[in-house]
Amino acid sequence: MSARDHYMEKVEQARHGAVPGGETPVAFWTHHPVADQRAETLADATCAFQDRFGCDLVKITPASSFQLRDLGQTDSWNNDPIGRRDFGPPILRHAEDFDRLAESMARETHLSEHLQAARMIRARVPGHIPVLQTVFDPLFQLRVLAGRYWEAHCRECPERIAPALAALTARTRRTIERFMEAGVDGIFLAVQHAGQETDREASFFEIGLPETLSCLSTTGRDSLNFVHLHGNGIPADLLDAYPETTVHFSFDANPALDEGRRARADALLAGGMSPSRLAVMEGDEVARETRRLIGRMEGRNFTLGAGCALVQATPERNVMAAISAARGYVQ
Repeated sequence: MSARDHYMEKVEQARHGAVPGGETPVAFWTHHPVADQRAETLADATCAFQDRFGCDLVKITPASSFQLRDLGQTDSWNNDPIGRRDFGPPILRHAEDFDRLAESMARETHLSEHLQAARMIRARVPGHIPVLQTVFDPLFQLRVLAGRYWEAHCRECPERIAPALAALTARTRRTIERFMEAGVDGIFLAVQHAGQETDREASFFEIGLPETLSCLSTTGRDSLNFVHLHGNGIPADLLDAYPETTVHFSFDANPALDEGRRARADALLAGGMSPSRLAVMEGDEVARETRRLIGRMEGRNFTLGAGCALVQATPERNVMAAISAARGYVQ
């Protein structure tokens, strides 16, 4: 049985209450700042996290710049509490900068570190546990490259946006193919601009959704894919926009979606409380909230985690409390 099939069997058994103790699949992850810059250290940090918590899948979590470094985008580590890196000056400052973007598309110096990390992690994680590679969606990449000039570009040279987005989508598809060849079981596609608070220049359904679907199709039918919808006010229709893909989001930030009432009955859902709440709650409160959430998910295809990457200072006991509650252990 493939890692994907093993995982989906767990999801299906939990949905029907067929697992002793009512076990719900769990998937937590964290950023690995500094360690995420080299293959060996990222692999070590990822596997150490899995050894500690024993999740039902392993998500490789690179810095959000990892697809952009070879394009010339700089970043730096400044002790962000979640473990993210800060982006340097944008490289798409002028209209003519879009023309030079294609010139750097072929470089893979930084990407090669992450391909190597994926190979190392897949080799070290037991074969029945899926390994997913995080990939950031093309619209996010373009907006980072444009930075504070994004809105001006949309107004002053809108004809540049679509070709650049198409080029980044093609590059992302090639990147996904490389990761699949490296042995991962699927991708965790991080979508950053689907929330209502970022939908000012164009509808995500017009300028972002087609690109994400194109990226997901690259993995093939036997893959295990997640889509993370980041932010607040996620449009309800997006729960139905990704068939056969697990949709992950923060339940605290999207209360209208947290019971999956807007989604079809067989939708694949994942998520949990916001990382900021999980970091400060007491363990017994975490367990109660987890059991309450799982109760609302009864009869649905659901994987428990946090709403996004864990805050770096999250107590281990809180993560363990959530996992134990999901697996029916007494606290």
